[in-house]
Amino acid sequence: MQGTLKLRSDAVDWRQVDDEIVVLIKGSSTYAAINSAGAAIWPALAKGATREELVTLLQKRFGIDSGRAAKDADAFIATLAEQDLLVGTT
Repeated sequence: MQGTLKLRSDAVDWRQVDDEIVVLIKGSSTYAAINSAGAAIWPALAKGATREELVTLLQKRFGIDSGRAAKDADAFIATLAEQDLLVGTT
């Protein structure tokens, strides 16, 4: 996905609980707990963010290099995309 990535608000309900994000995936009526890396970028995805913005958030939050941050962001984006939880705009 290119451009701005955004969570499908019709597909998920979520709440932040301490440092974790708890998600209800509406289509399957399942709950998921998002780890700290995912929790760091989840609010940005709820508002809409580019891949580059997500990478920068991970770098700043965890003090990791851009390669590692990009790999983590891409893996998280891919997981959400596989579950059809994201929309992308160019």
